[in-house]
Amino acid sequence: MVSSFLSLGHYAKFMIRNSLLAGLLLAAPIPLAAESCRLCAPALDRLSQGGRPAVPLHIEIETALDLGRVAQGAGGGAVELDARSGARRVAGGLADLGGMALTGSARVTGTPFARVRIDLPVRVRLQSTMGDVAEVVQMESSLPDAPTLNENGELRFTFGGKLLLKGGESGTFRGSVPISAEYE
Repeated sequence: MVSSFLSLGHYAKFMIRNSLLAGLLLAAPIPLAAESCRLCAPALDRLSQGGRPAVPLHIEIETALDLGRVAQGAGGGAVELDARSGARRVAGGLADLGGMALTGSARVTGTPFARVRIDLPVRVRLQSTMGDVAEVVQMESSLPDAPTLNENGELRFTFGGKLLLKGGESGTFRGSVPISAEYE
């Protein structure tokens, strides 16, 4: 069977979702000595949360998820990459051909000390250069239960998952992992 290089390569696209609160402006008589217009303030001031300016969240992928190289025998199998340890497990009718398996790593930046919610997809569809399809399921990350940006407004984490092959697929597999982040 053909050797397969399984990767979520550098061509992966990542979606970012930021939450913004919209306000309701009510018309009311304004005295001559009114406060300055809050809607006229710079955008950074209008995004304030808890008295701090909210910096828009940004996700940067530092390392693309790469599941290494395997060859298929008679049946399918799975390649699992642990997000915390980077340990790789190959199961089923797959032969481990080695190669560099890497957990994906990301950096989220925003308002210092802000709590954030990071969402990974439940499954990711991959397509090979040969037109075959596979899925990565059980996406997981090294994030703590209550992710919080540090004093520099940064949070780094790794992610991994389990690639499922039904049997007969070949080629280099690529796909997009939509990761979203928003303030809590």
